Amino acid sequence: MQVETFIIGEREYTAKKMNAFDAGRFLLKIKNIAAPALTAFAQANNENEVNLFELFSGLDEETHEKVIFPILAASAVYSIEDKRKVASITDMNMCFNVDTLLDFYLLVWEVLKLNFAPFIERASTHFGKPGIGQAVTE
Repeated sequence: MQVETFIIGEREYTAKKMNAFDAGRFLLKIKNIAAPALTAFAQANNENEVNLFELFSGLDEETHEKVIFPILAASAVYSIEDKRKVASITDMNMCFNVDTLLDFYLLVWEVLKLNFAPFIERASTHFGKPGIGQAVTE
């Protein structure tokens, strides 16, 4: 499996692409959660115009436990500095604090892009809609 390295803040993390079954299973779970974030990106002219609260509008406590942490586990997310996987509440608390909480969500975003951006790009191209990072024109 392909392993990627992410630098978020001043810390380094690694993650791998999931297998096809896990990616398909999680894609079904994130479709309603990710819809607000994808809509926000599609409507913005650039990343800096995205409303932060729109990005988080699909998240709740259950989402962390049943979707986010299992996705991080399936992607074998690892904190290089902490020498620790990031796949549970305990791992999150060991690798992040209130001052670096945004870094956790940036890490989640990078893992989601790693695993799902190619699917979304191909599907959106196939059905004639702009993909992630492409301009929306009317």
